[in-house]
Amino acid sequence: MRIERSALHLLLQHGYEPTTVDMICANAGVSQRSFFDHFATKGAAMIGTSVPRLDEHRLRAFITSNDSQILADATMLISLDTINGATDPTLMMQRMQAISSSSALMQRQLERFAAIEVELADVIEYRLARVASSNESAVEIREQSRLTSHLLVAVMRYAATTVMRDGPASVVAVVEATRARLNALMPKLAGA
Repeated sequence: MRIERSALHLLLQHGYEPTTVDMICANAGVSQRSFFDHFATKGAAMIGTSVPRLDEHRLRAFITSNDSQILADATMLISLDTINGATDPTLMMQRMQAISSSSALMQRQLERFAAIEVELADVIEYRLARVASSNESAVEIREQSRLTSHLLVAVMRYAATTVMRDGPASVVAVVEATRARLNALMPKLAGA
């Protein structure tokens, strides 16, 4: 954790390109060997080792729900403790600032979310198939699930920018507020 905090501190102070592994090691008080025992690159130290994953408990509740708010419910599928140090809001905010300041880190973060996007789409497709009308084809349901998983990544980005704008806060509270906004907004978007 000390290496990650040092990497973030230096990135926010100097930028991504000027920050070197040597600088990170000196700031953290570790050797390069220790650094590379934990991280393959400086970018890995900056975005952390936690990768987004689905929350198994919430996954079961999502699949069995008959609620029509699929996108809003899907916001709860990603395990919050795997998002950029979500258990430490200050660290999470620093990581989000770092990621948004560097196209290289933004690309790495998008790749990390892409790793679970297929799994998300499969879970969403299963739920959509359960509640689909008889005239919806399997192909249409699959496309709806893909669209929903892409929208979910955008919703999570919105939640992250909310934390950046408002400062460190409870990540769970931000995701819950985002979910409530989605529940209020979706009928308006559908024209209901």
